[in-house]
Amino acid sequence: MSDEGYYDKALEMEVYPHLRVVLDMVDTSLPRIAVDAGCGVGRDALFLVEQGYVVHAYDKSDVAMARLREMAGKVCGETLFPEVSSFEAFDYPKSSLISACSSLFFCDPGVFPFAWEKIARSLMRGGIFCGHFMGPNDSWARMERGDLTIFDRAELGRLFDRDFHVIDIHENDAAGVTLLGAKKHWHTYSVVARKNT
Repeated sequence: MSDEGYYDKALEMEVYPHLRVVLDMVDTSLPRIAVDAGCGVGRDALFLVEQGYVVHAYDKSDVAMARLREMAGKVCGETLFPEVSSFEAFDYPKSSLISACSSLFFCDPGVFPFAWEKIARSLMRGGIFCGHFMGPNDSWARMERGDLTIFDRAELGRLFDRDFHVIDIHENDAAGVTLLGAKKHWHTYSVVARKNT
């Protein structure tokens, strides 16, 4: 399937459920600035714009970012700022919400600590992080590809210990399919956490 076909499938998916939930958790005194980290074609980023956020969205795919700019129309450059970038290279603005839907596990483990430090530092006190992390039982993790960042539950807890209050962790450890319909075993943690420092 072409990149365009993959992105068409992504746009058919529902907005990340945790993202809908956390909109009521963000401190209303904070500016409505959000980051969509590894945004793909920007389904969630466009949703956040509709909710009144100024959204900084990035992905390493120039094809995805071109598609997002096209879909965004007149809001591009006004309330939506798409950029081709990586997790570690992106210049994170101070924000009240960071969404990382099914993306952070594609951050190279060698640069993840630096990228995570940038993410955590950019989120304002009282702001919300919501995103996915991959667990060790995932079939991609068991392939030992070397390019995926993997966490077990204890490691994930330590990641959030210093700067966050974890509101919810939902673990999915079950057979499923990829966006393109291929069978695989998923092991992911969906995390919602509030910045407390």
